[in-house]
Amino acid sequence: MRNKTKKLIICLISLFLVTSFLIGSLSIRGISTNVDDFSSSLSTSSTQDTFWPGNSSEWTEVAPETQGLNSSKIAEMFDYIEEQLHSINSIIIIRNGHLLVYEYLQNSEIFTNTNGSKSYPWGTLHGQWSTTKSLMSILIGIALQKDFLDNISQTLYEFFAHIWDANFTDSELKKDITIKQLLTMNSGLVGYGPLYPPGSNTGIQGDCINWTLDKIPLLYTPGQAGAFEYSSDGPNLLSGIITNVTGKSAEEFAKEYLFEPLGISEDEYNWWHDDKNVSYGGYGFDCSPKVQAKLGMLCLNNGTWNGEQIVDKDYMKDVITPQITSFDGPYGYLFYLDIKVTITNFFGAKTTKSIDGYYTVGAGGQCIYVLPEYNIVAGFTAYDVGHWIYNQILEDYILHQITDPPENGPTNPGIPGFDFNMIILMIFCTSVIILIRRKKSSTS
Repeated sequence: MRNKTKKLIICLISLFLVTSFLIGSLSIRGISTNVDDFSSSLSTSSTQDTFWPGNSSEWTEVAPETQGLNSSKIAEMFDYIEEQLHSINSIIIIRNGHLLVYEYLQNSEIFTNTNGSKSYPWGTLHGQWSTTKSLMSILIGIALQKDFLDNISQTLYEFFAHIWDANFTDSELKKDITIKQLLTMNSGLVGYGPLYPPGSNTGIQGDCINWTLDKIPLLYTPGQAGAFEYSSDGPNLLSGIITNVTGKSAEEFAKEYLFEPLGISEDEYNWWHDDKNVSYGGYGFDCSPKVQAKLGMLCLNNGTWNGEQIVDKDYMKDVITPQITSFDGPYGYLFYLDIKVTITNFFGAKTTKSIDGYYTVGAGGQCIYVLPEYNIVAGFTAYDVGHWIYNQILEDYILHQITDPPENGPTNPGIPGFDFNMIILMIFCTSVIILIRRKKSSTS
């Protein structure tokens, strides 16, 4: 009996070693879902491995498996959205430049017409709201690349001296507000609450630059260490700076130096502006999901597009480097930098981790995610979804079973719900139970 016990122990040890090897092998091949804590890493993908779409109409979907995604898991994602998240309007997912998921969703009764038919009330364009702020950050990087701006330490007074009035609210302090402080919400401009002046709708629509310089008070001294006050008027000033140095509205500037190089046509976006033709920088940009994806791809590839440096590369590094702490964690230049998700282990215990990447946030759920570790860009639009829900969707249905793209075309996507590590664990536990039972029978 002792010999049998020894043999079982040897078998268990061998099984443990084999299990460790196989799990390690899976991790090496990219099947492991373990992700290190957030770091401001740039994409290491080679441009020769990236597909660069031209006109958006020519950007057609390919099978998810061609880029290492699992169609079954994506189908589960849509089932989950159908059951739980009716307010999501569209989803687009890109890997290595390839379009893998592109859906306009019509899950809720709100989309049902009186005749019983369904429609998409937003059209193909969707308001991006505060994701517009991140677009303004990109445009500042382009202005640096094209030498319209010297650096982001330049101050408001340098650009608006011709309209400056000593009677502006907090006039002297505002003169020294820098581009960098506007990019990091560290300018001190009041963004909301009882201190925010009344009459903003009329004031902003008429002349958003003069309104901000004249009416918006400061909550703290510009540049105060660690201070963060979320503001839409600050990015409006960035738009005014673009207009001042280029002679073009932010929309016109973007069309020439961003949209046309990326193959984005005029019917794929719309941008609101005030009566002075200054494009709003804190909100007001509408676009299609494919525009979301192209903007994300530009960021993923460190400001380059098909070999052309569109955005200043050093600036792009700073965009996704933590500059200050926002109400939602680390914050760069008008981009959020911490994608938190919840992980539930085999025993039901929950832990929180961060996915390497960064994202934009617009009111109601307008978000663009850039995930350098996976060379993935994902865009979402909605009318009432918190971005943290998208974080979890990405973790549970997109990144959970991702693999490296096959070199010679699609491979078997795997069996839905099949977890190799769990099968090994079950075998191991079963072996232990058998050993215990045999010990009991030998002593009885």
